Amino acid sequence: MAQEIPKTRRAALRHGDGTVSVGETPMPEFGPRNIVVKTAASLISAGTETGGMKRLRESPSEREPSTGGYTTSGTVIAIGDEITEFEVGDRIIGMAGECYPHADYNVGQPMVTVRISDDMSFDEAVMVTLAATSLQAMRRIDPKLGEFIAVVGQGLVGQFANQLIALQGGRVAAVDIDDRRLEVAAELGAEVTINSAEQDLTEALLGWTEGVGIDGSLVAYGGDATETIYNLAAATLKAPDGHQVGRIAIVGGGRTQLSFPTAFGNLDILPSSRTGPGYHDPAYHMGQDYPRAYVRWTTRRNMIELLRLIKTGQFRVNELISHRFPFGQAGEAYDTIVEQKEPTLGVLLEYED
Repeated sequence: MAQEIPKTRRAALRHGDGTVSVGETPMPEFGPRNIVVKTAASLISAGTETGGMKRLRESPSEREPSTGGYTTSGTVIAIGDEITEFEVGDRIIGMAGECYPHADYNVGQPMVTVRISDDMSFDEAVMVTLAATSLQAMRRIDPKLGEFIAVVGQGLVGQFANQLIALQGGRVAAVDIDDRRLEVAAELGAEVTINSAEQDLTEALLGWTEGVGIDGSLVAYGGDATETIYNLAAATLKAPDGHQVGRIAIVGGGRTQLSFPTAFGNLDILPSSRTGPGYHDPAYHMGQDYPRAYVRWTTRRNMIELLRLIKTGQFRVNELISHRFPFGQAGEAYDTIVEQKEPTLGVLLEYED
């Protein structure tokens, strides 16, 4: 039986001084193609959500408070008159800032919502929405069995990508400047780990491949990535004419200043955005799917596949949850990430039953 839809909700609010608080806000409009979800857990996407917060803490702005976040898990408590895909009581994951911010209740849209099984925890399932970003990036690299792939940046996106590349048969070198994150990567199957603050990245990769060179790479961190990309290019396979061949995908918020074409030969440099086709398309969100024959892997299909991999034990996410905070302590959760009070990976907000 559907529950009464609350008139207001509690949401995590980002302020112009770079802080976060939990406050009361109106419920979004509920229409015939919407569902209402009571949140159980939400995941803070550190790369997307906290990138500018430190700068705001140093130079505050006058902007109005706004909600943040885009990935939650929970239970459906009400459905619109035109909804046939879900029932009240379904356990789901959902993503998109438009409808699934950090809040105790959300008004969701069907194509960015996926049902989860009763035997999967909300904490485990909510990791899938960010992992879909890694899956889309992995598809951009298209690793083949036995290929050498470097993943630079071992936050959540990089850690997820390591496993997904390995599932394709790729051999993974995990690269970071944090030994703790490299230890996690090794535990989850990376073939080698490289601390690029202590080792020359090009030399280390060429050593790993016995001088052959890597087939591809993924840059999964924010900030200045210029030196990293030049180092990856220098470590990539070379044709007889001396030009590099291979792929570099960029999924993090990296900034670069690159000179083309000769410095990168015939490398494919591939930006990877979001979680797959459909994300941010309003018509898609509300139910207009893309034909599978033409668009094999949409945002929703990527999430469904990741849930399957978790169920079979081929994709591990629990080891990547480093912190859990009660939702009322959302400000403290963000402070822990922004101020780097402790090493973090997956930081969850957990809501009352």
